[in-house]
Amino acid sequence: MERVQVRRVSVITPDAGEPETVAGEWEGALRTTPAELLLTFTEPVEGGKVFNRVIWRDGILTVDRRGAVSSRIVFRTGETVGVDLTIPPLSIPMTVTTEEVLLLPTPNGVGFRVLFSSVISGERRRTEMTVVATPV
Repeated sequence: MERVQVRRVSVITPDAGEPETVAGEWEGALRTTPAELLLTFTEPVEGGKVFNRVIWRDGILTVDRRGAVSSRIVFRTGETVGVDLTIPPLSIPMTVTTEEVLLLPTPNGVGFRVLFSSVISGERRRTEMTVVATPV
């Protein structure tokens, strides 16, 4: 595994409201093979830490989050999935519809972009999430 700097930028636009940009940067680890990309990193959040495990394989992006926030989302273009978003002690059902998943060309490192809509407690929002990992 190679040490990397991970930068995530999410632009979240609710159906009723203004867009919000959420960005963060963390150290992580990256392993690439001809068949897949595996990226891991830990982010501090209110209430603790979240361990992120991101796998890109065959145009499908799987994001596993464990810790102070837990969820597992499989992003596949054109598909809708049900997800349990857990923020202890609550578990909130969420629906995610993936519009597009792209592997991004970068000068050094790797990246991806996901466009998706989510519905939580009846509220719909559209998110553009971009993650780039560059060698440290």
